Amino acid sequence: MPNSIEWDRVAPFYDIYAQAIFDIPFFVQEATKIPGDVLELMAGTGRISLPLVKAGVHLTCVDNAPEMLAILRQKLARERLSAQVYEMDVRDLAFDQRFDLIVIPFHSFGELTSSDDQKRVLARIHEHLAEGGRFICTLHNPSQRLRSVDGQLRLVGTYPGVAPQTTLFFWSVSNIDPATNIVHGWQFYEHYDQRGILQEKSMLQIRFALIQRAEGRKKFLPSKRED
Repeated sequence: MPNSIEWDRVAPFYDIYAQAIFDIPFFVQEATKIPGDVLELMAGTGRISLPLVKAGVHLTCVDNAPEMLAILRQKLARERLSAQVYEMDVRDLAFDQRFDLIVIPFHSFGELTSSDDQKRVLARIHEHLAEGGRFICTLHNPSQRLRSVDGQLRLVGTYPGVAPQTTLFFWSVSNIDPATNIVHGWQFYEHYDQRGILQEKSMLQIRFALIQRAEGRKKFLPSKRED
């Protein structure tokens, strides 16, 4: 799909700052209950993918960011792990099989900001679920996420840089359109050497939807499938 967020811009250092692990035990627990195939959508560089494969899950990964997927493939090769990895628009999901479990982790569904795209993706997911299969999708908690969506520039954190003896400073600023519940803003990445001299600066435009509970129940409420 036309990415709401151009993740390939930050692929070389994405893993430096995207280090969340809070949800990994949950996804491993749920995926290892499944005897069949698992499909992970919007897989990125494999933050969830590698733990799933290490746990013995038969995994297929999909994303539309080739540079992110290249890193995922490198990780799999380096650790001698195996998973099917496809560059694909999730709105046009097309496999000749159905899956016992399909997951979209890390709030990524919100990057589908139009109702039409959301419905289209959910329809494709529905078509790819095996009989009795499950779909797990994590979403932003709007009340929590809105605490930092106020137009104020914030330092998210500092991290060891890609190059030796460098530091990455990660900043973010965002606002929300109350009419649409779509958050838009910018993330800034500054790389400093040990002398404190700026070596490189890049930015990433962000855009995602905050889906309220009532709205989410309507979107995700399963409908009867006509096979």
